[in-house]
Amino acid sequence: MDGIKMMKNINKKHIISFVLIVATLLVLFYYVFQVLTGKEKDFSQFFVVNLFPCMFIAFADFLIINAIYKHFKIRNIYFHVTLDLFISSLFSLLIITFGNLILGGISIFDGDPEVIKSTIFIILWNSIIVLLIEIFFYSQRQIDAENKMAVMEKEKIQYQYETLKAQINPHFLFNSLNVLSSLAYEDPEKANLFAKKMSGVYRYLLLTNEHPTVTLKEELAFLDSYIFLEKIRFEDNLLIELINSTDGHRKVIPVSLQLLLENAVKHNITSAIQPLMIHIEISEDGITVSNNLQLRKTADSGGVGLKNLEKQYALYNKTIHITKTDKKFIVKMPFLD
Repeated sequence: MDGIKMMKNINKKHIISFVLIVATLLVLFYYVFQVLTGKEKDFSQFFVVNLFPCMFIAFADFLIINAIYKHFKIRNIYFHVTLDLFISSLFSLLIITFGNLILGGISIFDGDPEVIKSTIFIILWNSIIVLLIEIFFYSQRQIDAENKMAVMEKEKIQYQYETLKAQINPHFLFNSLNVLSSLAYEDPEKANLFAKKMSGVYRYLLLTNEHPTVTLKEELAFLDSYIFLEKIRFEDNLLIELINSTDGHRKVIPVSLQLLLENAVKHNITSAIQPLMIHIEISEDGITVSNNLQLRKTADSGGVGLKNLEKQYALYNKTIHITKTDKKFIVKMPFLD
């Protein structure tokens, strides 16, 4: 997650609390240093005089680091911290110089030992602030990454559940068993093949339930079994054309092709008068599944399957393109590799 998104997710109360803690610690460390070097001062006066400048430096460092995250896409953490330290130290040096000139007309270039000593010490403390802020940012990035992973895992589990539930449903099983029962009397040999294909379909669904992706070759082998079952059921009322001109090792989401075919069958009329024609074209650009549009009045228009598929692709920063015209319904899916 980049700096902009990260900063939006950080609660303003946490920012203020963090800066106050850092500024207070800075003042306390400086007071302890003064005590150890024999330059004791009144604590209350010392605290009031130094707290606001320290808060200003801490806020300035915070804003500088945020600006670097916002405007520079630096992946190397060492270079990132070095740049933070350099810019924030330069800013602190300018503030110290400007403050000394206004309050006492003294510059670090005048060679005053006390001014030089204080300047060096403040720059060192500023470096500590920068490192603490970087740690703070790092912890926020870790929290955001963990939250994102948790959401991704939840989406993945939800998709797997919905997919399995959609495929192993009473209607599909009931229709398949009815076909198998009819074939057992009419054509035992075809019934045997139907049972094997049906077994292969369910085996694939169960085996790929834990796999986020599969190869195109594996998906097409599964699709062949599914098409066989549907063709036995609908015969010439269902026409499916598949054109493949790409490598079978490309990655896809399991059951995605089957889901699109089932979606077409579920929502459209499939009859001898109005045969359903599904065209599948696989190229280097991805997979396109289209069908002639002849919607059934009783079909559920919720589109849950497609929505789940879109969410699954979104986890890979991929987009499914859906086009609906008066005559056709077209879905274009990219590969995941």
